[in-house]
Amino acid sequence: MPKSANPKRARHPARLKTKVHRVGASPGPSARSTRTIKLGKHVRMEIVSKDGAWQGLGRVWIDGVLLRSADCPIAIRIDTPEGLVYTRLEIEKVSVSRKGAVAVRMRAVGYPWARSEYHDEYNQPMIHPGLPPEGVVDRVVLYLKPVTTSLAGREWHGFSYVVTYESKSRNIHRILILATWEIGGSIVGNTVLHQGQLNPPVYRGSKRRLFTTTCLKTLAQYGTPQGVSFQLGPRGGSLQTFDFQYSRDGALFMYWPEFDSIASLLESPPGSDLLHVVDEHRFALTRKAQSLPKSILFSLGKLEEREARDLWWEIYQAVNGGIRAAFGVKETLVTAAGGGGCDLPQYVRDRRVKMKILGEEVDPAEALYRYADRVIPLLPKLGARSAGLFVTDNDVTAFGLECKLDGGIHGELHVASICATHRFFPSEFWGGIKAWRYMADQAHAHGLAVGHWFAPHFSSKAPFLKEHPEYLMTGVETHWYGGGYGHGHRAAIVTADWNTGIYQLVLDDLKRWKEEGGLDFLFTDSWPNMALLPVNYAAGMRTNFRALGRLYADLQKIGVLRHSFEGISPFGISHFGACDMRGDLLEEKQGVAGQNDFGWWVGEEDMAFNIQFLLEPRKRTEAEMHEIIFRCMANRSGMSYAPTTPAPELGKGVCRIKESWDILNRIYEQALPHMKIRRLLSQKLGVRWLDGEVQLMWVYAPCYSSVSCGCRVERLDGSSTTPLRHEGRILFEAGRVYRITGSDLVEVHPAT
Repeated sequence: MPKSANPKRARHPARLKTKVHRVGASPGPSARSTRTIKLGKHVRMEIVSKDGAWQGLGRVWIDGVLLRSADCPIAIRIDTPEGLVYTRLEIEKVSVSRKGAVAVRMRAVGYPWARSEYHDEYNQPMIHPGLPPEGVVDRVVLYLKPVTTSLAGREWHGFSYVVTYESKSRNIHRILILATWEIGGSIVGNTVLHQGQLNPPVYRGSKRRLFTTTCLKTLAQYGTPQGVSFQLGPRGGSLQTFDFQYSRDGALFMYWPEFDSIASLLESPPGSDLLHVVDEHRFALTRKAQSLPKSILFSLGKLEEREARDLWWEIYQAVNGGIRAAFGVKETLVTAAGGGGCDLPQYVRDRRVKMKILGEEVDPAEALYRYADRVIPLLPKLGARSAGLFVTDNDVTAFGLECKLDGGIHGELHVASICATHRFFPSEFWGGIKAWRYMADQAHAHGLAVGHWFAPHFSSKAPFLKEHPEYLMTGVETHWYGGGYGHGHRAAIVTADWNTGIYQLVLDDLKRWKEEGGLDFLFTDSWPNMALLPVNYAAGMRTNFRALGRLYADLQKIGVLRHSFEGISPFGISHFGACDMRGDLLEEKQGVAGQNDFGWWVGEEDMAFNIQFLLEPRKRTEAEMHEIIFRCMANRSGMSYAPTTPAPELGKGVCRIKESWDILNRIYEQALPHMKIRRLLSQKLGVRWLDGEVQLMWVYAPCYSSVSCGCRVERLDGSSTTPLRHEGRILFEAGRVYRITGSDLVEVHPAT
């Protein structure tokens, strides 16, 4: 099993007892040389140099299989915030320990570029004219160590690597490692499995197709800087926490046993047979820096597609489970997603905000009471499993009745949106904690959970910021970090530094909310761009990953147990919107970047594990959606959408859940307790889940199996189960779920 992540700082590698192999003079001017080294019994790789300077790692073989092309040697890039760029790494010696580990020791020669990483208020790079005119020299070491482990019944061989930097006078806060990885030396013919918010989960390597994890404004703008929203995406934010690809030779798995803030890019451009894997390690400003150890592991042996995807699932559970365990966060499962809800139109009449609930106009302070009395009792009939409204203090509740001229011609705009939070606690504008308690009690009485929206950001006008401006992230241009929502102190939304006192301030409010009002779950919005991307340039380039990991553990300790995230997070389930493009070029619309196509997941529902989609289906029949939802549920995934006709008694915007979807929700709730270990059935017949003596079968196509004569076979029907008689052989119907108790594992065959 992969080693669990450790929230403590990774230890510096111990000094190696070595035999020294000095790199001699280069063969000639501008000559490029390659030296092959071995790491233990299973790994062989090339060190590429030019005129005695490091160019990178060339080809790498594990168990005789080539795992990367020689076209792009693995490069190391380091700079300082003040504008020193280390353009040359001069190899001093290559040391090999008795255990087969290797240390490549290098003189890092820094060029005084003088253009700083810091910007001024106008986003112009700052200049540092006082840098040394002839460059500087510091120390960089690459440590390579052989690794062998077992996972999912397979042996994995490979190595780990760490880059360290040391200087007597200069600080850095990031190390960039540029690599490509391709089993066989080409990505063509290989399959990449990568669950992300912004990329197809399955990429079958080809020179004809683009694969990228960049957040693009539209796909058509790929290749232009103006088309990029953000490029380096946070691991455990918009990208999964590990890399996985397989081919006819075996599987390649790469991960960090000790996890922290890492931003990455995976990309295979059209016309290329390379898969670029770029990792930037981000840490607080320091003179002694170290990248997190990354393990590169290969398991030899041909894999069927279903075996490879089972392997991906095992790795997903092991890696993310290790990260959660390191912080003490318990797993959140995808539960049945109900539809329904209530359209609550808000408008201004006589300079007062009004709302409508079931056609009746009410003041905001009465909204939760009316919602509890009139809407809550109807939601279970629509299949809903949860309830809650957006009721925190924010710009709307504080300034919603003011207009531009109330502040004078040159005054600021008063209102941003309800996402511009002042405090995570029910606002008196909506009736306060008493109104929430009334609504929560009604919801619990009807079997509904209650939760609320949460985010790592606040309004720039939040009252606490007048006393504690240091609670926010400061960006590279000296302003509070706006995370894509504008920059500067006048930005509508600004990101919190969760290493500050804001941590306890928010935790105390949520604890009181839980105790006095009831709070079962939180949905965290803007997880990649506002929680994990920011670096605090006013506090030593501090990042948020560790602090937020501790926060979710503390939230579970106070009883807020379930967490979902707009993005990809190891701390809970994913809950993000997908656009059902169906191959059309849609008009630009808010929330659609052009690369969150739901069609990427259709037919690949096993890769949607732990995701609950927010979806408006387009051009899909009810029967088609029923099948897609069934396959999602079969893989512990889900859907939140309202697919059919409006329900007049609930007003505009509320849709009645079709009976078939409600039945699926109830079947899923019967099945979920047994969905522990996943195994895909051969020939895409369905999914088998294992739970001790219990086997659960989600059947996609008619099939049969031999079972033990004394075992119990039941069909799950939602509200009940139907026992099935058998004489050692059972026929499974498509679109059904079966529970088998007391039988050995058996092969499943298509019904003919």
